[in-house]
Amino acid sequence: MKLNPRKAAVEIPPSPHEQPHGRADLHVHTTHSDGVCSPCEVVVAAARVGLAALAITDHDTVSGLAVARPEAVRWGIELVHGVELTCGRGGREFHILGYFINDDEPLLLEAMALLRAGRAQRIEAITARLQSLGCSIDLDAVRRVFPRASLGRRHLADYLWRTRQVVSIRDAFVRYLADGRPACVDKPRLDNGVAIALIQGAGGVAALAHPPHDLREAELRALIDLGLHAIEVNGVGYSNAKSLRLHDWAGRFRVVGIAGSDFHAADRAGHWVGAISTPPEDLERLRNASRPILSGPLSANPPTDGWSNPVE
Repeated sequence: MKLNPRKAAVEIPPSPHEQPHGRADLHVHTTHSDGVCSPCEVVVAAARVGLAALAITDHDTVSGLAVARPEAVRWGIELVHGVELTCGRGGREFHILGYFINDDEPLLLEAMALLRAGRAQRIEAITARLQSLGCSIDLDAVRRVFPRASLGRRHLADYLWRTRQVVSIRDAFVRYLADGRPACVDKPRLDNGVAIALIQGAGGVAALAHPPHDLREAELRALIDLGLHAIEVNGVGYSNAKSLRLHDWAGRFRVVGIAGSDFHAADRAGHWVGAISTPPEDLERLRNASRPILSGPLSANPPTDGWSNPVE
């Protein structure tokens, strides 16, 4: 069965009064991780809705940035060099976004390669569990459909849906793939401090992506003590209460409040590049926070907690 995961990056082009002119979508994924649109397609989508800037923040890879750069120049869109690193400490998972990074920093590239190798092992383990549960999975077919991607649960969910083994992608997660479900396998992760130090060593600024709904103030303070400079205060599925609480914390702790669509696919109402965005003044604050923090190479001053074995 031939699969075709491509979908438009803009579900329904917004009306002129809804267009986010001058703003930035700081959280977008492409086919280089678990998105369904190419780097060039998300740049075009950003231009269509009037964005001034776009951050491509693929999971544990920066390979999409080189592809997107010429298209961003052609459309007059600022391409913010980004990444989303899978992190954790003490059994608690966090995702740390890096912005304005040098995408050729060797230590960052090495750490991401380790994460992707771990993800490859994880996808094999998840596939084996799905097969033991009676599902039919052709992993080679999945790889052919997503040749550039670092395969994850969404790719397997897409395959199960398109081969009619589940009624929807959401159904695949509910039945098999969500955290705590029978086919789920833990992700490889960087220690929080290592991830933030790697971003800083690459000349970037670290931000907390989609904070957990039960994030404690003490946890945020600990991340800030490690060098976190921004937090995502608005995103898909945020309640008003959660957004207000995060805005309050950002102000009190003097970190930058940012926002983004966390775009993967136009698979639900309101899911399009630029659906949620950051105003230009906060993008400028983020830019001003992005500077090399360490005086020398990261290897000369590595964090002591987690560096000897940075990937769990």
